[in-house]
Amino acid sequence: MHSPTTPPGWFIARLHLGDERGVAAAAAVVNAALGHGVLTVDRLLRHMRDDERVQFLAAFPQGSMTPVGAALAQVIDDEEYRAFIAPMPQGILSAAPPSADGRRVGILSTMAVVPSVRRRGLGTALALQRTAWLRERCTEAYAMVWLRDRPGRADGVLKAAGWEPVTTVRRYWEQASVVGDCHCHRCGSPCRCDGLLMRLPPAPTGTSEPTGTPEWAAWSPGATGHR
Repeated sequence: MHSPTTPPGWFIARLHLGDERGVAAAAAVVNAALGHGVLTVDRLLRHMRDDERVQFLAAFPQGSMTPVGAALAQVIDDEEYRAFIAPMPQGILSAAPPSADGRRVGILSTMAVVPSVRRRGLGTALALQRTAWLRERCTEAYAMVWLRDRPGRADGVLKAAGWEPVTTVRRYWEQASVVGDCHCHRCGSPCRCDGLLMRLPPAPTGTSEPTGTPEWAAWSPGATGHR
């Protein structure tokens, strides 16, 4: 998949149900960056059965089938929405399920790029393509950025893609890391990392997506996993 945002020498492809090996390799990129068990192949394949609700992208060097980046975006149902807002204090997002008023809520669920190829625009390209996909399908969309004590956090690349910060949620992944099989690279289990909730506002009429290329760090909001 080529677009003006994909840097030269790389390509981004959508993964499909029939490519279990590719799905596993892309999931491994995410797990290596974010923590064991963030994505599992079985869970991914279940979600990917609905092409209209879920898309999983992988980034590759030209001429190679070994992924060096991956990003997952999805339109979530009522149960997934409740799981997404459960760690948040009341009042940050609506407690009403999307089906109650016909909302279509999207989540930019997980994204990672291997350390050796960061700062080359791949994270930006993945973010912009997933942002455009969510804009086409959703009435509102969110991301939960993993906050860590290092420069170049993912909120920079999301701000360049048009996302806005909402609030910091303390220990957002703590409960998920205790009841699931995920292990934070920084904390282990339980995870004590904070998350920055970001939202995607409606695109202004007559404008195009931003194309900035700031530093990018691995991130995920945890709708389908730990971080």
